[in-house]
Amino acid sequence: MPTEFQAALLDWYRAEARDLPWRLNPDPYPVWISEIMLQQTTVAAILPAWERWMRRFPTVDSLAEAPEQAVLEMWQGLGYYRRARLLHAAAKAVAESGFPDSVEGWQRLPGIGRYTSAAIASISQGILAPLVDGNVVRVFARLHARPEPANRLEPEAWDWTASVMESGDPGAWNQALMELGATVCTPANPRCLFCPVQAWCQALRQGVQAECPGPKEKPAFVTIGHEIAVPLEDGRVALRPAGPDEWWNGLWVLPWTQVEPPERPDLRFTVTRHRISARITVGSDAPDGTQLHPLEALPPMPAPHLRALRIALSRS
Repeated sequence: MPTEFQAALLDWYRAEARDLPWRLNPDPYPVWISEIMLQQTTVAAILPAWERWMRRFPTVDSLAEAPEQAVLEMWQGLGYYRRARLLHAAAKAVAESGFPDSVEGWQRLPGIGRYTSAAIASISQGILAPLVDGNVVRVFARLHARPEPANRLEPEAWDWTASVMESGDPGAWNQALMELGATVCTPANPRCLFCPVQAWCQALRQGVQAECPGPKEKPAFVTIGHEIAVPLEDGRVALRPAGPDEWWNGLWVLPWTQVEPPERPDLRFTVTRHRISARITVGSDAPDGTQLHPLEALPPMPAPHLRALRIALSRS
């Protein structure tokens, strides 16, 4: 029998949950794809990408059989291409051995960690598996009026989610916690008047919602400069494949070199812990090691280099 807290949150979720396509078909494969895509962005941002992906690779077998370049091409715009490669490798393992039937089994697949394994197992298979993401940490922090940085609170949030887990429908329960953080208990301007569990919220009682949790402790960034060459010739651009020890391994990149950060960069972007200020040069000679590609049929490229190409084309 759910507690009053659990019943209040579940009733709200069943009445107010967003109509997301992977919720309409909560089989392991579509849920898995959504969770991998959501690791670095928002639901609104991935919806069109998820729908395109499912049209191109409707089953795990179709993904497993696809060439890597086709997978990377479909991943364009989502960033962190290593996720696509790990997803591809995991799909091959599942196509051979079948879907895992436990949290531990999911964690043995490439690219699937503690949170993702619990999400897939609980939502698509009804396995009792508590989980924590950024939304859940924030809900935990406000319910308990905890002002510490979110990353420090995460271990306690895992203990808490295990203690309040609703066993009747673990998938709905986990999604309810995440949905609350995503749509009501938001980072800024939380909609406390509409919160189904406001009666249990200590931060609301104390008026400290904005302070709970505190900001994450961020790693120091390194600022570097790039010079990105854009060799154009008769409607084609010269690109080279990024090597195994480079950023964007497996994608096609414009020729670039590391330089001192320019005073007036043409483009700024971030890769891991590097903030990059880039100068863009346009030329007509294809450097050694590059191949010419028609502008209307570009291979998979990282988003910053696509932006650099667009800037160069606007100048030519």
